Amino acid sequence: MSLYQTEQRQSKTTRILVYPNITFAKDLEKDSYIQVIKKQITLLNEIRDDLWFYLILPKEVPSLAFDNVTQLLVYLPTHSPTMRAHFDTEAIKKVLPREYDFDLVMCHLPEHAYDLKNVLFNKTQHLPKFFGYAHWFDFKEVVNWQMDSFNKSMIGLLEYDKCYINTQHQKEMVLKQAEEIFNSDTLYKLSNILEVQHIGVDGKDIVSEINKTPEKIIVFNHRPETYKNYKQFLEITDELYKQRQDFKVWVPLASKPDREYITVEKGDKDFYYKKLQECCVGFSPKQAYGGWSVATTDGMMNGVPYIMYDEMYYEELNDEADFFRSDVVAIDLLNKYLNNTEYRNKMAEQAKSCVLNDLVYKDSIELMSMYIDSLVDKLPMVGETEKVDEIIEWIKTEGIISKKNLIDRLNWGVGIKFTQYRRRLLTNPNIYDTISEYPNYCWRPK
Repeated sequence: MSLYQTEQRQSKTTRILVYPNITFAKDLEKDSYIQVIKKQITLLNEIRDDLWFYLILPKEVPSLAFDNVTQLLVYLPTHSPTMRAHFDTEAIKKVLPREYDFDLVMCHLPEHAYDLKNVLFNKTQHLPKFFGYAHWFDFKEVVNWQMDSFNKSMIGLLEYDKCYINTQHQKEMVLKQAEEIFNSDTLYKLSNILEVQHIGVDGKDIVSEINKTPEKIIVFNHRPETYKNYKQFLEITDELYKQRQDFKVWVPLASKPDREYITVEKGDKDFYYKKLQECCVGFSPKQAYGGWSVATTDGMMNGVPYIMYDEMYYEELNDEADFFRSDVVAIDLLNKYLNNTEYRNKMAEQAKSCVLNDLVYKDSIELMSMYIDSLVDKLPMVGETEKVDEIIEWIKTEGIISKKNLIDRLNWGVGIKFTQYRRRLLTNPNIYDTISEYPNYCWRPK
């Protein structure tokens, strides 16, 4: 039986409301946010057993049906410009009942942090601390729509205690564009809020041995889009194909092959990993966004060496890789990997070692776990009052009282914030919460 299925297991539970950033509604299981939050919850559950997550989602996601997760369903548009501007206060209020407790908010969409905080603080009894993750910023060099949401995301970020971000390069891009709207004091505050957290890999997914006899396949497992410089990649491989015709290019995310040497084979995760292991070399293109390349780490952990565009966001990933700035250098490097198996295998071993030593995601999540505890310690807490003593006596006498029962008995409206009372109760050595969707305050005598 799972730990979370134990009958009303008691803990000093931390309850986290998670606000999403969903851009691929037609298949939520493939959405990048869903993949990230699934990995984060999985690893946090391996580290500790005292968390309950409330995930706001547009519909139920089977892969997020953890034993310590409640899925709260709300309509959410996913067209990028629209979803960053859209916030439905009434719909959000309906899924944040007073029967719940929220200690923290993990917000993955900074554009909505201010609105969400406004609802929680003014329309509920919750006073949670905010932290989260930023998956995207509307950099003016990147967006191709007329009205972007960069300024709105900055206002939201200032409501966070900490926001994790993909790369140092990306952080510097944020601060550079923010200079246009903020003074130095606010920029300093923003810089302290943003913290780089590389999205690493699961240790169990790293191959034990590289494939020393790969096929002559160049893999481009990024999205074949403009912001990933796919057109330039094709110009490079077109020129390479003029020189030699003994290779294939695998583009698994392309809908159809647009060159005779391109293959777009697709399959499940196992197929994807096994196909990567057959590849000779991967290509990491220049990208306008400067974010972390999960596609590259996917390949590296499967023993694929990558040639990388010479920029900080790839140097953060593997500073011992082979880098290029020009098409000529890229072509020379691809020829070298295709021709020299010994050198290719040496760089494949280096790539695998880099992932194993520096990019196991659980290491970052352990730091996040410690940060969660420190953030809970910052929550407001009422002093030792007669009302607190009265509540404690109720719990001691009755053994267990649900949050709903407690609030009904107190007859408190949203003007009295329960968060500060919850923190005081859980500092009592005899009072615990339950690991369950609805909080219950329990007396456990020492």
